[in-house]
Amino acid sequence: MTRAKVAARLSVMLALTGVAPIVALGAVGIEAMRRHAEASTVATMQELARQAAERIDAYLAAQEEALRVGAAASVADAHSGQRLEELVLEAPGLGRVVRVGPETPPSALPERITPALAARARAGTPVRSAFYLARDLTPAQDLCVPAPSQPYVAVCASLDLLELWRFVGRVHGGGAGTVLAFDESGRLVASGAGALRAAVLTGERVPEAEVAVRVARGEGTAPTHWVGLDGEELLGGWARLPRSGWAVAVARPAGDAARAARTAQWALAAVVLAALALSLAVGLAQSKRVLAELEREERWRTAGRIAAGVTHDLGHRVAILQQLARLAEEGRAEALPRLRDGLRAEVAALRAFVADFSDLSRDVRAAERVPLELGAFAASLVRTAGPHAGREGVTLGLEAGAQAWIRADRHLLERAALNLVWNACEASPAGAEVRLRAAVEGGRGLLSVTDRGAGMPPERLASLFDLGSTKRGAGHLGLGLANVRRIVEGLGGAVEVASAEGAGTTFTLSFPAIAPPPPLEEEA
Repeated sequence: MTRAKVAARLSVMLALTGVAPIVALGAVGIEAMRRHAEASTVATMQELARQAAERIDAYLAAQEEALRVGAAASVADAHSGQRLEELVLEAPGLGRVVRVGPETPPSALPERITPALAARARAGTPVRSAFYLARDLTPAQDLCVPAPSQPYVAVCASLDLLELWRFVGRVHGGGAGTVLAFDESGRLVASGAGALRAAVLTGERVPEAEVAVRVARGEGTAPTHWVGLDGEELLGGWARLPRSGWAVAVARPAGDAARAARTAQWALAAVVLAALALSLAVGLAQSKRVLAELEREERWRTAGRIAAGVTHDLGHRVAILQQLARLAEEGRAEALPRLRDGLRAEVAALRAFVADFSDLSRDVRAAERVPLELGAFAASLVRTAGPHAGREGVTLGLEAGAQAWIRADRHLLERAALNLVWNACEASPAGAEVRLRAAVEGGRGLLSVTDRGAGMPPERLASLFDLGSTKRGAGHLGLGLANVRRIVEGLGGAVEVASAEGAGTTFTLSFPAIAPPPPLEEEA
């Protein structure tokens, strides 16, 4: 991973770490604000519903009382007909006021007062008809009150409810909420919402009708959240008119109550984006600076480790060469075999040094890659490493199943794989077997090397592929496994290790599998 990518990841982590608390606290605060706004709106709507119910009930009671006063005056007055006409002038909401006695024909009664209702009124019980629309589409209700001090006589009138409509409209126009008035049957009598006024005229049942019936009967608890006729979520309160048995609701769209919370959400989003952008910019700059410092420090530390290893190992080789030089100066013929073997071993060790440093300097990504079958490649490794395994007293085994094709640089992959095989041979006890396995699993070609050595503790595995990491003696700079990982990852693969103390170690090289290349056509 490049330094720029590491810096970008660090900056993102820092930004998220800094912004996450802001987002969490802001979200909690906004949710609390939303709930408080809803609770406050519901409480306000409940109070408005109570006040509206009192106003409407008072209006209806005032009209009934005016009719009762007029009835008393008309009975005492010898000119009762004239007195009833004057009552219409004094109470404009009343119309078609008539005196009803046993002899009054049904045709003389107000439109919705039946003979049965008239009889109850003459018997001493005030009565009201259901809400209805007159022929001119004026909202109306008929009522009758018994005439005082005159048995079996009542005074009836039609009550114009236009004033009720005006009151409901004024409440809605003030922006406090929409008033909905229902009669005892759940029919909408008046509405401050234009969309629902058509239901007043047509008698269409609205979603609130069932609740209105329960409220009018005083049954159960009215809801504070419901869905209106147009599918909009509403918040509101309910109240009952005790005189008429009607129900009143005052509702407001839930979105209006949450407007402040939504505004706060947008503000929080803007703050978060600004904080995130600032954190990313500052974090990226600081991460690059810190990574540059760490990289320089790590380079010097790595160079120091390598230099110490080179000094130690080359110093040891120089001491051996000095001994061989003194032996050569003696000129003894019997020492020639020892001199020859010593020089050969030291040349091999120096070549290993050169090979390790050569691998470090080679560009893995620029290397030429060709299709490679891992089974055949593993067989060639067994042949190449066989003499080395023989000198260590171990044998090499091969397990190859179905063909596993990958794309790789054969020379570099051989350098990495042979490093693992030689390490496995040196780690295994005499007489043990080092097993190579080639397979294809899950769309990847696998090449594994398993020894039966002493294994490694878990804490050793964490730094196994670091430069300079080695537990071996002179002649080893700790570059081998670091080169293995560099080569394998440069070829687009991955290296994994599994080890247990006393049970051996397995290194597995994994590469994306490819389709077998087409066979070469034979020349005619």
